[in-house]
Parts: sequence; C-alpha cells; structure tokens
Amino acid sequence: MSYFRNKIALISYEGIAVDAASLWIRRGELMVLVDEDQYVTCPYSEKKFYFVEL
Repeated sequence: MSYFRNKIALISYEGIAVDAASLWIRRGELMVLVDEDQYVTCPYSEKKFYFVEL
C-alpha cells in the first residue's frame, strides 16, 4: 500500500477541512484519508501530495 501526505491544508469532497501533512492512501485517482473515525476523500494531485514510506 502506498502512503502519501498532503503538502497544504485542503477541503475534501465531503466538505471537511484537512490539515497539511495528514496521512492518506491512494486508490487510483482518489485519495482516502487514514482516519478510523470518518471517511474523507479528495482527488489525487502531484502538486498537493507527496509519497512517504512508513
């Protein structure tokens, strides 16, 4: 599984504000926030996300 962090704060498809450097996984062109409490998604963009190794 590939993990990413967002470079900047952003607003998800669901209208939720997400702080910069939050942890995400990529599913195709959709990013899914790693969060057990809520399902948060946004589109993938190389300008907004960077790959991380855990």
